[in-house]
Order: sequence, then C-alpha cells, then structure tokens
Amino acid sequence: MLQNYFKIAWRTLRKNRAYAFINITGLALGMGCALLIFALVRFHYQTDRHHRNYDRIYQFTSQFKSGANEFNIQGVPYALGQAVRNDHPGIAHVAMLDEWYAPLISVPVPNQADKKIKDKSSEGAFVEPAYFDIFDYTWIEGGPKELSQPGTVVMSAEMAKKCFGTTQNAVGRVVKLDARVPARVVGVFADYREDTDLAYSIMPSWQTIRQQLHIRPENEPFYNTNGSTHCFALFSDRFTVADWHRHVPAFVKKYNPQKAKAVSYPAVAFGEMHLSPEFGGVSPALLTSMIFIGILLIATASINFVNLATAQALGRAREVGVRKVLGSTKKQLFWQFMGETTLIVVAALAVAIGIFHYGQELAHTYLHGAFRFRFYFAPSVLGWLALLVATVILLAGLYPALIVAGFRPVVALAGRVTTRQKGGFSLRRGLVVTQFAISQMLIIGLIVVARQLDFVQTKDLGFQKESILTIDLPNLPSQDRAKMNAFRNLATAIPDVSKVSYSMGGPPQSGWTSQTNVRFDRRPDEEPYTPQQVWVDADYLDLYGLKLVAGRNLQRSDTLREAVINETFMRRLGFRQPEEVVGKILHRSGTPLEIVGVVKDYNQSDLRQGIAPLFMSTFAGGYYSANIQLRSVNYSRAVKQLEKAYNQVYTDSFFDPEFVDDQIRQSYQQEQTMGRLINFFAGVALLIGCMGLYGLVLFMVAQRTREVGVRKVLGASVSSILLLFTNEYMQLVGIAFLFAAPAGWWVMNGWLTDFEYKIALNPVIFICALLATVVVALLTVSVQSVKAALANPVKSLRSE
Repeated sequence: MLQNYFKIAWRTLRKNRAYAFINITGLALGMGCALLIFALVRFHYQTDRHHRNYDRIYQFTSQFKSGANEFNIQGVPYALGQAVRNDHPGIAHVAMLDEWYAPLISVPVPNQADKKIKDKSSEGAFVEPAYFDIFDYTWIEGGPKELSQPGTVVMSAEMAKKCFGTTQNAVGRVVKLDARVPARVVGVFADYREDTDLAYSIMPSWQTIRQQLHIRPENEPFYNTNGSTHCFALFSDRFTVADWHRHVPAFVKKYNPQKAKAVSYPAVAFGEMHLSPEFGGVSPALLTSMIFIGILLIATASINFVNLATAQALGRAREVGVRKVLGSTKKQLFWQFMGETTLIVVAALAVAIGIFHYGQELAHTYLHGAFRFRFYFAPSVLGWLALLVATVILLAGLYPALIVAGFRPVVALAGRVTTRQKGGFSLRRGLVVTQFAISQMLIIGLIVVARQLDFVQTKDLGFQKESILTIDLPNLPSQDRAKMNAFRNLATAIPDVSKVSYSMGGPPQSGWTSQTNVRFDRRPDEEPYTPQQVWVDADYLDLYGLKLVAGRNLQRSDTLREAVINETFMRRLGFRQPEEVVGKILHRSGTPLEIVGVVKDYNQSDLRQGIAPLFMSTFAGGYYSANIQLRSVNYSRAVKQLEKAYNQVYTDSFFDPEFVDDQIRQSYQQEQTMGRLINFFAGVALLIGCMGLYGLVLFMVAQRTREVGVRKVLGASVSSILLLFTNEYMQLVGIAFLFAAPAGWWVMNGWLTDFEYKIALNPVIFICALLATVVVALLTVSVQSVKAALANPVKSLRSE
C-alpha cells in the first residue's frame, strides 16, 4: 500500500512539473535557511563545550561600583591568581592568562635577516602551566611541563608551520617574542576547532612577561585592573564556587582594602561568558531573533505549499471523486496526499542540504563576529533534521490532505468543488496575510539597519578621520624617545606627509581605553567615577582636529605635567563654564596635573556608547601608536615611503599601517553583517511569498473563469478585470501591514537601544516597506491576471 501511495505521488508530480518545481524550490529555500540558522545557533551554544571539565570551569571577573552605577569586566588584577592560591588551596587549579594582541614573532634564519610574522587576526597569550590542567589540548610534540620557566613557549600547529614550515622537530627551536626576546619552543598543540574563545596561536610562559619582556611592573598594585588579564579556576567539591562568593568580601578587604566597598571579584561560569554581551560575548537575544527568523521562513515556505496544494487540488477533484466511487476511503486518500507531500519535502531537503553546504562556505568567508560559524556534525543533528522534516510535512501537508480527502464524490464528479466548503478561502487569505506580514517585518528591519549603519558612518564624530593612518610602535616597557624623534623627522620629510603625532592607542574609537581614579583640586576624596585617561603628544589635538573651547593645548613634554579635559568631564566636576576649570589641579596617583584646556566633546568610543569623562596628558613612555596625516591622494606612494622610514628606525618591528576611517568602519562589522543577512532573508521571504501569491492567483483564476468570460462578453475592459483581481490582494497587503508595522517597530526599537546615538523610527521607514510589498504583489498578481484578462471569453465559458 505504501509503495502504491508513492508511485501515484511520483506520477502526479511528473505530470504537474511546474507545481512540483515551485513547491520544491520554496521549501528548499526555507529549509536551507533554517538549517543555516540552526548551525549558527548550535555553534554558539556548543562553543568550548569540548573541554572535559566544562561544567566546573569558572572565570574570575572584576565588578566595580560607582555610586548607583555598576559594571563588570573580564580583566582582573595581575596578582589575583597567586592570592587565590594562597588563601584557598582547596580550589583544584587556578591559572592566570594575559592576552597578547596581534603578536609579533621573528624567527632567526642563518646568514639572513630574521623572518617576521605578524597577523592582526590572531592572538597570543601568556599563561601559567595550570592553564593546561583546566583546558584540554591535543599535543603533537612536547607539552606544557616546562612552561613554568621564563623564556619558554608553546604554539599551535598552524603557527609552527608559519615559523618553521613544519610541525616536526619544532620543540627546542627558538623564536623571538616582540622580535627581541628569545623563547624556546617546548610544545606544539593541534589546531583549534573554530568553536572556541581561546584560540591563541602562541602561548609564552607567564614568567616571561616580567622577567624578560618587562612589560608589566614588578610591584603592580592590586587595585590596578587590566582588561587583558584573565584568571580561570577549576572548582572542586572541596571548595565550590558558592564557597568562593562567601569569602569574596574578606578577600577584597585583605588585598584591596582601599576599594573594599567598590570592588568585587565574582566567579562566572565559563560556559556563560560566550553568551554574555557584558563580557564581549554573543547576545542571546541576537540568537533568539535568528531562531525566530528561521521559524518565520519555515512558516512562509509551508504557507506557500498550502496555497499551491489547495489550488492544485481543485484540478484533481474528479480524480478524487472517481477514487471514492471505486471504494477508496477518506483515510486512504489522506495518506496518498500526505505521501505526495513527503516526496516533495524529501526532494526539497536534498536541495536544502546543497543550499546549506554552499551557504556555510559563504558564511565562513563573508560573515564576521557572531555570524561566523562552522558546522560540526553530532548524532543529535540527525534528530533535529528528522524533526524539521516531520514538522514541515505536517505544516505543509496536513490541511491540503484533509481538504482533498474530504471532497464529496457527487460534487467532485460534477466539477463543482470549491474550498469554500471547508472554509478554505478564508484560511488561505489568512495565510497570505501572514506571508506579507513576515516579508514586511524583514523589509522594515532591512531599512532600519541600513539607515543606522549609514548614520554611524556619516555622523560628525567631532574629529578628523580622513587621510590619517596609524602605525603600531614596538611593544616595549617604555618607548625609545630617540627612535621616536628619528622616525618623526624621517616621516615629516616625506612630501606626502602633513603631520605626525604619537599617542597611547591611535585614534579616538580605536578601542583602547584606560580608566583611573582621580582627585580634583582641593577636594579631600577621589571622584566617585573613573574618567578615561589618554596619553597624547602636543600635536595630537591639531592632527585630529579636536577643538579647544577654553585654555590652551598641551605643551611639549615627555612626562606627566598638564591635562586637557573634555566638556563631559568638566560638567561631572560641577562646572558650567569651561574657563572656570582651567588652572585647577587634577591629582592622578599622587601626580598633580594642571588643567590647561577644555576640548569640545568628541566621540572617543563608538556610537553604541555615550561620551565619557576624559583627560589627556603627555607621557612619551606610554605611546604605542604613530598617527600620520597625509596631504596627498596618492596613498600608496606615501605608504611605501613611510614603510622605508619605519624599517630604517625600527629594524626589529613590523610595519602594519591602518587608515582611521577603515578602523572605524570595522568597529561596526557585526551590524554590517547583520544588514547583509537581513537583506538575504528578506529576499528569500519575498521570493517564497511571491510563490504563495502565485498559487492564490492560480486558485482565483480557476474559480472565476466563467465570471471573467461573462464580464468580457458584457464589455469589461482588461484594466477592470485586472482591478478585479488586484483589489483583493491590495487589501491583504494592507491587513498584513497592520500586523507587521507594530511588530517591526517593537523589534527594531529594541535593537536600536544598543546605540547611544541612533536614528528615529519615523513613518517613512514603514511606508517604504509597505510600498515594496505592494509593488512585488502587483508584479506577481499581474502575471496570471493579465493572462486571464486576455483569454478568449468563448473558451472561458466553454471550460465551465
């Protein structure tokens, strides 16, 4: 019997190839996109779960309280790990890690200059050996046993190949960290899967930071917190995370008594970090919205199938009538049509898997951040795939099968079947309204994301960003002033170079932030907030076009002497006029800084955040970036000349320039990727919706063939017949808009709350979405409507 069902289904689909093609295409698109979204969401929820002790791993964080405000960061004091080990030996393992951004490695080559390796997309980390007791690694050569010694390093297989061309015999060889400090390779581990937040390509020993690189002070105070310094722990039954939280107040009072009421060090489950936007993780709300989009696409594809299947069923009414007269039961007819649906869904699944495979490669190449993923197979995936197929079969096939199986044989043989008998027309209109609403919601999202991106990229940020590039200086404990002066002289001698300035972290919005406590003038206590501090030279304000509203610029100095503050800091200090604060003293860590100027507010962070209190001062030892303004549009020539000058001065470093406007654009990479995805999904939803609309037109044309013939005989024009068909669809578009507009406003208004500076959700956005669906609907309807309007009325009447 089952074989017979599928044999009849196959013959029916071969006979109605257009119907089969449209259904398979629509379902394949919906299922393919749903598979991609499933893979993306699963990727993030499975991140780092391959570690055996995943459920027992925690990361210590720093929590700061400032008045009514509270914020958390991943960074912890440098000495936290040793303090935890001293006070709580019951914790199984504690390991410190200090991230090393864009590590510069050089490999000695006999009789040649050292081979330099630097990749800004990779990261390194200085680690304690206990790190490898907490997290699982597969070792190709050597291991972490000797990593307790300074001047030792382990690296990934990929990094070993970059350094030595092979992973074999890498142990024992020497590389230079920051192109200046030799380190012996003691282990090579297998490359990471991409579902990890710990993808460090090279990992020198923790002792190397101070004893050889000297980039952290010997007696770093406990109250100093660096965002790149992390601490992990493997808790046990002897000492649980609940025990730690009970001991935190006493721990803080012992090691950081000055901040006992303002600082805490909570331990957060490592599994929660990846899904915590507060700590730079992926937003669960974003993943939920992706799941929602996947459900909408599956629903749209299923609606499309229902529309086409019920329209097609009218043409098979006599077939159903004959089968019932010959003895077929309602149950048999139901399962026959469910068999056809299953055949279509299985065929669509095969196409969807091809779409998924191709889409995954595109995603890996073109998507970034939270949207970049790799699919890793697991047995549970088969279960999810089976559930998806079963759901689509039920959603798409159940209603049409019930409708067809319920035809009365006398009516069916007489050819007078309409789905009004089952309330089908009202349901179908509701389904089409749902399709239009989904499409309109996605179009609203498309417009809002595009306009917000345009806004953040064109808004006046308060500083100059065009024709400026930045170059990283060597990562040294303190910069060599003689080399800085030498490079400045060589760079300014280049005709294409207009200005040169040094600073702590490059341009505003570079992502470099440093906050500190300050005491203002004669006030006895420190301010209850921590302003940002930025080290810049005397040319920085002029190069970036920052405007002084009072006072003067910083004088040339290599040490901390003066400060320029922004207007927000001035207001937080309690002043209304900038002239009133000039001449006052700002005390930072015991160093008095005279406030000599107030600079007009500018966006030192991206537009997701507001303007924070900030002060700038000179400190040559803390400059790690050269800012260069070009006067020529021939950028390639200027960059080549700058590279020559840079390599002449910094022979052991790596020349890697970046333009400021490119850096700012990259900071909104996730929003750009989200915009591309919404564009794609909106296009898919519209395409599937058009197929469903096409099915509804087929249905109406078939139902009203005689009516059209009569109207034409009585003198109706083609335009009036077109209006007859399009009028109803425009009503459906309007009804859909009543649902889509408030839903789209609610979703996108929530997304915009992540931005301090944002566009307004004005009516134009929603009107554009409505017009887009109106145009698409008219074009789709016109295809069959014109054909019906131009048909010979004699043939139309005979067909009845």
